[in-house]
Amino acid sequence: MKAKGYTWPARPKRLGVARSANERRYGVTDPGTVRVYGYHLAPPAGVTAEQLAEETRREKKRKALMTDALTKAYTGRDGATTGTSLTGGCRGEALKQLGLLRLEALNAVDLAQQQGWKRTEADSRAKAVNAKWSACMKKAGHTYADPHAAAGDPAWWTEGEGDSAALKKTRAAEIATAVADVKCKQQVGYVMVWQSVETTYQNKIIEANKQDLEDVRQRWQSALRKAAQVLR
Repeated sequence: MKAKGYTWPARPKRLGVARSANERRYGVTDPGTVRVYGYHLAPPAGVTAEQLAEETRREKKRKALMTDALTKAYTGRDGATTGTSLTGGCRGEALKQLGLLRLEALNAVDLAQQQGWKRTEADSRAKAVNAKWSACMKKAGHTYADPHAAAGDPAWWTEGEGDSAALKKTRAAEIATAVADVKCKQQVGYVMVWQSVETTYQNKIIEANKQDLEDVRQRWQSALRKAAQVLR
């Protein structure tokens, strides 16, 4: 990037302890968290609201520095270019040097995860517990087919400003729905069923694709070694 006359605005180190990507694999599950944040993500552990606000401000400033010309130098494409190729620009050079170009495409790990999830969704046991959850939610006054529909309700994600009565009402409704969501999951054993079904499919997929998955692991290990050498 320096050779092209640019300095890439690096993302600042994240505050606090990062939350697990699996924390909401089956939707909201923690009663204490939903009573405060509803379906919105709680801040990282150990981070105050003030710190989070400051981090958001810094990120906005960073993005403001990312002009079209800067982005094109990084990706090798302008904003009007479509496609998902990562071979261009300085990013492509870096991935090539680390041997990661092939991994940036859909790889065996991604495919295994997608297959496991799709098979779980289609499984009669998962569908049955979805129906039980939905019936439980209906009794509580909330009509949703499954937890993803509840979490994805557009009402919770409409951006607004100020502290109006309407926003407060929507926020209260979101929290009430999320609390009922968690209670119904506990009542019908939702997470246990989905985890059991998905784990069974995942193990079968892993067994059937051992070599492909091992190849991905070895490529990442190689990339980490090369990265360590580059950064010395």
